[in-house]
Amino acid sequence: MTSTDPAASTKDHWIPGCFIMFFVLLFGLEAAFVALASRSFTGLVTDNAYAVGLNYNEVLAQREAEKKLGWKTDLSFEQSEGLAGQLSFRVLDANGQLLVADKVRATAERMSRFPQILAVNYERQPDGSYFARLSVPLAGRWFIRARIQLGEQVLHIIDEVEVYP
Repeated sequence: MTSTDPAASTKDHWIPGCFIMFFVLLFGLEAAFVALASRSFTGLVTDNAYAVGLNYNEVLAQREAEKKLGWKTDLSFEQSEGLAGQLSFRVLDANGQLLVADKVRATAERMSRFPQILAVNYERQPDGSYFARLSVPLAGRWFIRARIQLGEQVLHIIDEVEVYP
């Protein structure tokens, strides 16, 4: 016959309490992470997504018109000292002939927790190519976004360059 000692049966009651405390602490930690994530980065990429969505048929028509032009771009980046280097690009028509644009506007963008957007000031060279000095604050993948205009025709390009530390 076994005896039921009341002192022996109360010794192990702390074990379920530990399990409950573990999950309470886990819930608190996850709640803190959710609060930190929602305060630090909202995930919003564009401020006017609704307006862009409403006019998306225009965006598609513009892309189709750009494809019909047949223009091609050749962008390159040669890194020199530190996080700086030389950007160069050419615009070729459908026949492979060099085009000289009327207007070129460009930015270098790095999307991370804190998006960085830098203006790129291209200078047209006598041969029709374009050069710009690019100095960035952080190494990594940078997107070169350009708007090239020749008369009424416009081409939007996004190209990628890698800046090494």
